[in-house]
Amino acid sequence: MQSYSSTVAGVLLIGLMLPLPQAQRPIALEAADCSRIDMMFGDEAIGRAVKTVSVPVAAGVLDVQPDSNGGVQIERGAGSNYLVTACVGAGARTVAEAQQAAEAVRLTADGGRVRIANGPTSGSWSVHLIVEAPENARMQVKTSNGPIGITGASGEFAATSSNGPIKVEDVRGRVVARAENGPIAVIGSGGDFDVQTDNGPISVTLMGRRWDGRLDARANNGPMRVEVPDDYLSGLEVTGSGRSPWNCRIAGCSGNRANDDGRTVRLGTEPVVIRAATSNGPVTVQRR
Repeated sequence: MQSYSSTVAGVLLIGLMLPLPQAQRPIALEAADCSRIDMMFGDEAIGRAVKTVSVPVAAGVLDVQPDSNGGVQIERGAGSNYLVTACVGAGARTVAEAQQAAEAVRLTADGGRVRIANGPTSGSWSVHLIVEAPENARMQVKTSNGPIGITGASGEFAATSSNGPIKVEDVRGRVVARAENGPIAVIGSGGDFDVQTDNGPISVTLMGRRWDGRLDARANNGPMRVEVPDDYLSGLEVTGSGRSPWNCRIAGCSGNRANDDGRTVRLGTEPVVIRAATSNGPVTVQRR
């Protein structure tokens, strides 16, 4: 499989697709909107297809893994089952060849295991999966060279990405996220989150005045950025190792001093429930 280029919105590869001629546009009334996904393959003609599968909650933990360069977007669904939509794109010399390649790709679900099958053995192609998840979902997701996004969902999520970004926004429940050579962004006001990057940055944007739960964010060899609202109440501890450069203009930073072991800034009036730390990376703390 070859890589595709995409318009980046936040850390997810979301954009606008050029419309297909009506006769070539697949129709899937129950599917998520694949028009958000922009797939381009240089100067090649593009074919697109939409595949869907419904997986019952009784199947257990939903295990989702697209092929290399594919991404996964998890959203809050309206139903009681998981609805998985595969947004397929393929490039070829002609539109007909590209469309044939896209249509050949299959979305499979074996119990709770969701995979892509029958991808072209040559040429350019990629698949972005959109998962509409029920309340109290249980999922594990893994990508290589592709993004993972979790937005507005609730439940337990394990997300692992290699060379791709992870974004967690307005998620209720438990999240364990690991990114290697890629960034993680957390936006919200609660949850039990354990996030870590290796050779990638972490950004934390705190909403409201309190964090309901616990957040532990660690960046190894990457920057740490935290945005805090004025008068934030929940305890927040930000640590940089050694002589990590600091950019912190919030009043609470002035009373904290660095030493050879690093520097820790403590903000908020309530017990510490948020810890953000970096080793070998700069630290930025600013008002949201």
